[in-house]
Amino acid sequence: MTSETPPTFLWHTNSDSAVPVENSFLFAEALLKNKVPLEMHIYPQGVHGLSLGTEETKAIDNELTLQPEVSNWIEMAGRWIKGL
Repeated sequence: MTSETPPTFLWHTNSDSAVPVENSFLFAEALLKNKVPLEMHIYPQGVHGLSLGTEETKAIDNELTLQPEVSNWIEMAGRWIKGL
């Protein structure tokens, strides 16, 4: 990671069992040290691979990927990018 790393919008869930949420905090810390613009959001619940968390993007074999409370990340990311 360098100061040339692109601006980063980062989101994660506390209950992701595939990738510990601490990894996102470490990544954010490295971005900050390199003065890379970032926005980060941590949701309390959600399995790994949620995508948008909507009916349209849920996994066929995993009802847990339906988490509409995380679906706002795409709008937040869009607003953030426009503000750069």
